[in-house]
Amino acid sequence: AAGFSFARGHFLVNVPYDCCLPFVFMGEEISIGIRAWTHGYDLYAPAQSVIFHEYAQNSPRRRKVPKFWEARKDRLRQGDGQRSLKRLTALIGMAPDVHDYDRIHADLYGLGTKRNVSTFYHLFLINVFNRTAQPLCRFVETGAMHKEYIKALRPDGMGIDYSQINFDTQHFLDQRLYIPLVNRLKRQLEKPDRGALVAILNEVSRAKLEQRSPEYAALVRVARNKQVSLSPKP
Repeated sequence: AAGFSFARGHFLVNVPYDCCLPFVFMGEEISIGIRAWTHGYDLYAPAQSVIFHEYAQNSPRRRKVPKFWEARKDRLRQGDGQRSLKRLTALIGMAPDVHDYDRIHADLYGLGTKRNVSTFYHLFLINVFNRTAQPLCRFVETGAMHKEYIKALRPDGMGIDYSQINFDTQHFLDQRLYIPLVNRLKRQLEKPDRGALVAILNEVSRAKLEQRSPEYAALVRVARNKQVSLSPKP
């Protein structure tokens, strides 16, 4: 989260916050993160969550404190956020089909030259043309990402030399996530249990299985129909 980030002072000199993104909320972190990465910075996160924002509207902890765009006087400026998001995604190469965006100070708030942004999108399975992304939780949580990337640690110990990484992230996810998920789904259809089926289908949705492997869309439909048939009758 942008509210929980720390760096030496030269970070803000080299990767300053974009002055021209009024009302941006979702997108701030990816903008700063990708710009920083292309300027040569490596970003690290704690292995466990140590702090969080309370955004759940129904949570008693939030005490109905409105977000800034929920204030009545700010609702008239909602269009600013969309224009800002268009600028943000265009400047980081995430929207190659967008050309009509605010280009003021684009050189100052654009990408760096230390790393090519296409390498970032390739390594972390982001398709900017289809506007899709693969879930990488299994890659990170298993420690596989750390084990593979640490091999490319620079001799001075100051970060990763990404030009030395030749790791097939998609193959890893297929072997550790998608194929096991499909096999579990098939076994559950052979001996269905509603609770287990619901849990697996929730995993299917989170993993975006149908998006990654459309050939399994029919299997997922069968499983969802089976879930409905196992639901208690009113």
